[in-house]
Amino acid sequence: MTNTKLQTQAEKVWALNGNEALAYGALHAGVAYFAHYPGSPVNGIEPVLKQLNTQHAAQITFNDALNEHVAACAAMGASMTGARTMLVMKHVGLNIAADPLNYVGYAGIKGGMLIVVGTDPGANSSTGEEDVHWYAKQFNLPLFEPTSPQALYDCCRDGFALSEELGLPILIFVTGLICHQSTRVQTHEITPVKRAYYFEKDRDRYINVGQRAVQNHRLLLEKMAVYAQTHAFLKVDGPTNAPLAVITRGNTTLHFAEIQTYIPQLANCTWIQLNGVYPLPTAALLPLLQDKTEIIVMEDQDGFVEYLLKMEMYNVLSAKIQGKNLFPAYGELRINELLEILCAYFGVAYPFAGLPSLPIPERLGTFCEGCPHTGSYFAIEQALPEQERIIGGDIGCSSLPPFRADWLLCMNAGIGLAQGMAPFVSSQKLVSTGGDGSFFHGGLLAVLNAVQNKVNLVHLVFDNKSVAMTGHQASASTQVAYADLLRSLGVASFAEASAFHPKELEALVREKEQLEGVHVIWVSGACAQIPDARSNFRRANYAPQIDASKCASCTLCYEALACPAIDQNDLGQFQIDLSRCMRCGVCHEICPNDAIDLGAKNLQA
Repeated sequence: MTNTKLQTQAEKVWALNGNEALAYGALHAGVAYFAHYPGSPVNGIEPVLKQLNTQHAAQITFNDALNEHVAACAAMGASMTGARTMLVMKHVGLNIAADPLNYVGYAGIKGGMLIVVGTDPGANSSTGEEDVHWYAKQFNLPLFEPTSPQALYDCCRDGFALSEELGLPILIFVTGLICHQSTRVQTHEITPVKRAYYFEKDRDRYINVGQRAVQNHRLLLEKMAVYAQTHAFLKVDGPTNAPLAVITRGNTTLHFAEIQTYIPQLANCTWIQLNGVYPLPTAALLPLLQDKTEIIVMEDQDGFVEYLLKMEMYNVLSAKIQGKNLFPAYGELRINELLEILCAYFGVAYPFAGLPSLPIPERLGTFCEGCPHTGSYFAIEQALPEQERIIGGDIGCSSLPPFRADWLLCMNAGIGLAQGMAPFVSSQKLVSTGGDGSFFHGGLLAVLNAVQNKVNLVHLVFDNKSVAMTGHQASASTQVAYADLLRSLGVASFAEASAFHPKELEALVREKEQLEGVHVIWVSGACAQIPDARSNFRRANYAPQIDASKCASCTLCYEALACPAIDQNDLGQFQIDLSRCMRCGVCHEICPNDAIDLGAKNLQA
């Protein structure tokens, strides 16, 4: 948490990034309930808010949900009692939460409710860059896209009151660029009004079936139509009578401020910055756009605002509307790319043409030194012949390079796809994998589905005792008797193994692969970033080395295991970098030449 005070306590000016600004905004608005399923780029909100909750004795109730559907339902329930509620997830999580959120507008809310969604144009921390703006139109909920930490703070702090005024949740979308930038933020702490929480029964609102659902849907549409005509969250710069208008939202608002200085044709345009993105504020936009000859809509991803503009104002505008015919609908739009496109469009020389344009290599993550997934995947690969094996992959740390699985799509895709594939690949060796977070997110139901449909499949759950990729939230495996739970589902067998003893796991995989039915292997090993007592002991007492006289350069530890702590010296000999090595002992166990000495006598720890 940055939390760096810049001025006096009375002025309350802080250096905050976007996530921290949202946490402060929620605190100062009197949030009472926080539900989330963590995901980058918005996984930094919860730890900051928890710290603030302790510092200020704010009595916020936290729900570290097992998936986004549960988080959304819990947040809706809290709001129905009058509690101010914040719901947080990343863009792919909105797919999971979409079921209840499709109908929250029908029932409405009581306590203000903010739905914060981290979007990821460019797929910088996600499996895809899906544009979830279309959900705003589907849900029929107001959507805001603040473009700075200050705007995020203001939107969050004031959004609860707007939500209560409308009786609807407010969507706030924020990109990674804005989540992670830091700037001065003026805060305005308020004393929250003490509320008596109470659920007031109202079947006409809350039982949405048949004609009641149709009636509530009509009321929602009417409410949003009034909102669109009476609320306009936008900022206008430049002359309003210019023939050209540029509309920006999100990241492009930040970029255009700089681009404008390089292209003369843009210097005096009408620049409309949309903070309230949906519903489109047509009443406010019409006088600004009706006499324009050209409108350029700069936005990332699919072109949501361009679509709304053309759909809702096609019969009142005569201007030529430019958008995705100029700018790509994929990737994170960077300032140099936008500048190059607009320079070409307006016939202006690119101002930095003298500089070499070098491609930026992609920097992929990888397993940490001592990661339990390293030994787990090694065991699977050693157990099953390379040309025959199929490894179903899941999202999470286990999906990091060197990409040991054969697919990577979404949560629970490991066992989900594998059980559909199993009846058709009898000549191949198929196993599925997934983390403990994925298992409790939805994998439990997938296992039950495989059992019910009598699928022959070996499924490995990689349990590192935390939801590691999203901020090391506590795993449910630390509280749930998962062995009993799985046996109660009717799996053919359940076995446990250590990720740091790959030879034993290898034998177990080979054994279970020969059997019929659903077989679950629970592979445990502490995350390298949260070492347990075993890890700390080994780190303090072991100093492994590779004996060059015994090493046969088989590359099993270097290439097959691919431990980042093993490299080669100038003589081409393999060696262990003790500054990086976590002393997990996997390399010692797998070495066929007994060339790796752990450097300690007690090998039982």
